[in-house]
Amino acid sequence: SIITDEGDPFNDILFKKSLDNIKSRQIFSKVTSKVEDGSTDQQKIINITVEEKPTGEVSAGAGTGTSGSAITFSIAENNYLGVGTKLKANTTISDDSLEFLFSIKNPNFRNSDRSLNATIETTNFDQMEKFGYETTTTGFSVGTSFEQYQNVYFTPTISSYFETLDTSSKASKTKRKQEGEYFDTNFSYSIALNKLNSNFQPSDGYKSTFFQELPLIADDKSIINSYQFAKYKKIKNEAILSLNFFAKAVNSIEDDVRVSKRVFIPQRKLRGFASGKIGPKDSGDFIGGNYGSAVNIATTLPKVFSDLQNIDFNLFFDAANVFGVDYNSSLDSNKIRSSTGIAVDWFTPIGPLSFSLAAPISKASTDETERFRFQLGTTF
Repeated sequence: SIITDEGDPFNDILFKKSLDNIKSRQIFSKVTSKVEDGSTDQQKIINITVEEKPTGEVSAGAGTGTSGSAITFSIAENNYLGVGTKLKANTTISDDSLEFLFSIKNPNFRNSDRSLNATIETTNFDQMEKFGYETTTTGFSVGTSFEQYQNVYFTPTISSYFETLDTSSKASKTKRKQEGEYFDTNFSYSIALNKLNSNFQPSDGYKSTFFQELPLIADDKSIINSYQFAKYKKIKNEAILSLNFFAKAVNSIEDDVRVSKRVFIPQRKLRGFASGKIGPKDSGDFIGGNYGSAVNIATTLPKVFSDLQNIDFNLFFDAANVFGVDYNSSLDSNKIRSSTGIAVDWFTPIGPLSFSLAAPISKASTDETERFRFQLGTTF
């Protein structure tokens, strides 16, 4: 976490970045520092004081809307064996899916200044009764992340997954054509330019990230490209204005993109709409697209509610689109969806409670809206 070594000339920027690294670990309840004069003008004595906090977490989340309900339960340890290793097991159950994910992250593997990340996951998505198909995916991934150049981070990953797609007579012709078993081993990487003033609750700067996934040994040779940009700025009344942009494309080298690999907009990037319920439809089923994009603008409201120290309010505007159907262009639903509303994070005695209330502004006639969603978590 401490970037400089003992005896190096004092650098205020690197010192603040080191403090940010310690805070971002989220294993201390309080981090304070004091800088005293050293033996020369370029050297300082740095005293950093930390207060420990419980590093285990148990969280439970629930959501409901026009498309159904979902329950999430997770257990995490953020400082396993006292070396900062993070372990997390997460299970999500919804009306039509079951997901389990176990992940390990060692932020400084063998003191190499490189993280080691590994995941094992399985997902079952059951649409057999409604639309005549069911997918089950099981696999793992292993990767690392490190600072290649100043503020430039490189994250390569190798992943292997086995997937089965079962269909019935209710399924569309395209899904029945794709029925079978698939084994995919892919190489992916991301390159990020991080100019944020802090990775933990940033208030200024920007971060630009490009991601690409390439097939190595795959039954479905699809290439995924995505780009994300985040910008933060503190304005006069101490509110923080944020702008986020997201774009993703998936294209197959040989045939149509498999149903499980198509683009959907993450729920957090389009509030006010049911997750996965916008964009092209085939036989009544939302199938995603070859392309997707989203823009999110938000601002905090610290001055208006200054007496409520445990509650954070945010005003937001979201806009997104999912489009492109490689096997049938007539199914395309190319329309910008947008919403506005308020999001609240409330730090209660039993843990953080967050919810959002959104009003759709523009939508397609086939989209499904979801105005309210909440989540509750606690720690041990």
